[in-house]
Amino acid sequence: MLYVATVATHSERYLPVLDKMLEDKGIKLEKLGFGKKYVGHFMKDLEMLEFLKDKKDDDIVVFVDGFDSLIFADKEEIIEKFEKSGKKLLLSVENVRNSFLTHSYNFQKVLGKFVNTGLYIGYAGYMRDFLETMYSQDYNKKSNQKTWSKFINSKEHDFDLSHFGVDIESELFLNDSSTCKNNFKLLDHRIELNTGKKPVFMQGNGCVDMNYIINDLGYEKSNIHTDTFTNDKWKYNWKAVTSTYPVLKLFIGCIVLGLILVITMFFIYRRIRKNEIYEMTFH
Repeated sequence: MLYVATVATHSERYLPVLDKMLEDKGIKLEKLGFGKKYVGHFMKDLEMLEFLKDKKDDDIVVFVDGFDSLIFADKEEIIEKFEKSGKKLLLSVENVRNSFLTHSYNFQKVLGKFVNTGLYIGYAGYMRDFLETMYSQDYNKKSNQKTWSKFINSKEHDFDLSHFGVDIESELFLNDSSTCKNNFKLLDHRIELNTGKKPVFMQGNGCVDMNYIINDLGYEKSNIHTDTFTNDKWKYNWKAVTSTYPVLKLFIGCIVLGLILVITMFFIYRRIRKNEIYEMTFH
């Protein structure tokens, strides 16, 4: 059995589009936590843990961030690509630009890659044991990505991680944002990377505008939150600056301080020049 789940306390951005896309492929989007208060990214993992309790060990479960994800293929392709990976839990990666140094300040790499916990797939039994073990220890209340990275890189537990992997080639998952160095095109209603890979799921991290993809796939009628998209994007980016990437506050502060110093020096220079011209005039 294949399940696709997300944690969404309300409807926002591309959730209705994803819901309709999955419905057309004969897959129900399991919306966990709907109507609850969102208390942090760790809530996504705890809601998933509750969801997995009554699932069979060999059920395949996909987690997606529902507000900013789209799907391009059917359930058969999802299952085939996951089984071909040979893993029991597969996590998506972010191809972060080397110039985006703030990512390195905030997150650890996993198996040599920056990961994103907004997209992953696994067998329900292994996924359940993984989350139970990870959350039996201290976890990060602000970033479940930090929780995952710390747990996977840690040697302070006896959980078998030999069945864990990351989707390095983006066979299943593509994370895209202004901080990533992806090279892809929209061809025959599929996203295709320059490597020839065709991911099944795409997440537009940071409120990436994916309306052109939605329109190409014929789901513009389901895209009912376009009027609030810009506002949602500003809110997300502000949260990223203040919470996800707090080091950005330091960088922004330095830039602002630098501008203030430049402007101050400019006015001091102008005043000095005026005084010099005044003295020359009266001498």
